[in-house]
Parts: sequence; C-alpha cells; structure tokens
Amino acid sequence: MMRTLALLFILSAPALAGEKIFKCSVAALRPTQLAVGMAEVGEKEKKLRGLSPQKLAAYQRKNPEPVVRGPGGALYIIDHHHLARALANLKIDGTYCTQAADLSKLSSGAFWAEMAARKWVYSNDETGAPRPYSALPATVAGLKDDPYRSLAGAVRKAGGYDKSPRPFAEFLWADFFRPKIAKADIEADFGKCLQIALLLARSEEAAGLPGYKGR
Repeated sequence: MMRTLALLFILSAPALAGEKIFKCSVAALRPTQLAVGMAEVGEKEKKLRGLSPQKLAAYQRKNPEPVVRGPGGALYIIDHHHLARALANLKIDGTYCTQAADLSKLSSGAFWAEMAARKWVYSNDETGAPRPYSALPATVAGLKDDPYRSLAGAVRKAGGYDKSPRPFAEFLWADFFRPKIAKADIEADFGKCLQIALLLARSEEAAGLPGYKGR
C-alpha cells in the first residue's frame, strides 16, 4: 500500500509560482539536526501504517515538511524530522514541503551563519556533544537515535512540561535528563525512567527550561 502511494506522487523539488505547499522527495531532504528519538519515530510509523493511501496523502499535505532552500537548491528541513525519518523507514519517498525561506544564493559559510542566527540548526549529536555542521547527515536516513530525546518527548506528552515555541526545546530537556538517568536504564525500563523523569521535570532544578510547569 505504501509503495502504491509513493507512485502517486510526481516529484518536483521546485515550487510552482504562488504555491505554498509543493511535492518533494523524502530522500532529497537534508536534516538540520543529527539525532531524533527513535521511540517517537516508531510511534509515527505505527500511525502512518494505519492510514489508507488517501488518508495518508491528506495527512502528509496537512503536515508538510518545512524547508529552507540552501546552496545549490538543496532542501533543508527545519522541523518534522521524526515524521521524515518515519516516512523514509517505510520507503515512502513522496511527501509535501513548504518553504520557510530561500537562502540558496548564500555561500555555504553565510548560509550556516544565517541558519544559526535564526535557530534553524542544532548540531549536537546523540550524546549531546556539539559537532560541526559538516557532521550533519546528508539524508534523514542518517539520523542517529538519542534515547534521551525519546524520554523528553514522552515526558511532555505525559504532561511533565508544556509544549514550547523555543527551538529544539525537547533537546534541552533531553540534556537535562542526560546526567540524571542512565542510558542503560532507559533501554531496560523506559516506563520506570519516564516516572523518574516526570518528577525531575517538576523539580526546581528544571526551572528555566522551556515549558516548565513546576509542582
């Protein structure tokens, strides 16, 4: 069913004049972060598998990948990395994009400086360590798993903190949990670690993080 849907798309990266949403190839999308929470990717996959081809196409159009057109016309996604990775895992290459900005005339250095200034790139890796922009994967298939990003997403969904407009808020929460909960414990008993993380999220130590709710 998924392969059939992919064939329904006539892919074209350039948007037609006046179009806000355009068809694009998942394989052509370039990430602006190095990691995702694979648990969240798995949830997206489950949701997508349960949709008919028509409903899947409608869902994709309602949730287009926001992109910035960079040097050489490359499309850099600045959100929805989990959805893009889920589509890639399911071998669905056709989706929709919406253009947030066209920075294609900038040099590589100027492009990344502008992306950083607009907070459209996050180059810390799956361990939380900062990396150069050259380390960013060429495709969403190259995104690594950060279990703490999965934990941070689960804490927000469980009401531990509010959704925030601050860029990469979940990664800030992931870094908050990182030194407090062992990675091996997350992999062994995610549910137990979620309960611990929920208590930590409401503690005074978390005050100042985006979406903090307190006790």
